[in-house]
Amino acid sequence: MRTIYRLLLFFFAILFAHNVYCQQVSVRASIDSTLILIGKQSHLSFEVAQPKHVVVQFPLFADTLVKGINVLGKPRMDTVDLGHDRIQVKQTYTITSFDSALYYIPSYKLIAGRDTFKTNPMSLKVITYNVDTAKQSIFDIKKVYSPPFDWAAFFRLMLIIALILIVLAVVIYVVWKYILKKPIPFIEKGNAVLLPHQRAIQDLDHISSQKLWQHGREKEYYTRLTEVIREYMQARFNISALEMTSAEILKEAMMIQTEYPAAYDSLEKLLQVGDLVKFAKLHPVAEENELSLNICYLFVNQTKEEESSSEATPADKKNEGTLPSEPKLH
Repeated sequence: MRTIYRLLLFFFAILFAHNVYCQQVSVRASIDSTLILIGKQSHLSFEVAQPKHVVVQFPLFADTLVKGINVLGKPRMDTVDLGHDRIQVKQTYTITSFDSALYYIPSYKLIAGRDTFKTNPMSLKVITYNVDTAKQSIFDIKKVYSPPFDWAAFFRLMLIIALILIVLAVVIYVVWKYILKKPIPFIEKGNAVLLPHQRAIQDLDHISSQKLWQHGREKEYYTRLTEVIREYMQARFNISALEMTSAEILKEAMMIQTEYPAAYDSLEKLLQVGDLVKFAKLHPVAEENELSLNICYLFVNQTKEEESSSEATPADKKNEGTLPSEPKLH
């Protein structure tokens, strides 16, 4: 009996302590206005009176309280000291609705330690405007207007476009000049299309001005010379010289030997020297290099197509003359 009596006494002590604790924590939910116009705002508050040492967990809402009621922003928390080691914590939500109806707000659970407390249920009525469309016309809240012109954004756009164009121009120049290794074409207005021999003389003048062999670039020098002659023969005699070997060119140019025997001999000498320099690493002396250039001028002048005009280019007049002597090979 004594044991049973102690157990009952212990049970009633725990029950009494729990009731006292529950009386120390009280919760309440309230709303500023239970009747609002559509689109207007109201404030929903959860108030908890509790001891200072108690931690209470409030309900959390994302963007919807219940279907049809929207939560605007984050909740606002206020704390008031009630004295006697007690505080009142208030958490407030701003709510609104865009559908007219009577909404039921259920009770929510607040957790304090190991105990759960429920708030009182509430209701919110949302009403709309009564518009007499027969007397009142519907119009926009504000007039439609064009935004001011943004000069800063305009200049930024123009600067970006200019930079893109500059970068594209630089890329095209680098690819054309250094990767494809072709001269940058410049078209001059008013210039007539050059004849094959005029183009060849112009290219030979350019090679002469570069002074390639004077800087030890004999291979490049003879490569350029033979390319000019090959291009000239292709344009003048319709011989695919750019795709042929030296032997094939000489075989294909037998008609040149018949009509221009001296020019054919100079072509043969030029191709022989060019092949020795390019493939046998021959290093001609200065006189031979100058002679090879003069051979190119003479070949072009001796085989050129007769012009209808009596005018001749300065390079044609300069290089007219007799065929120089055979170059010496070392």
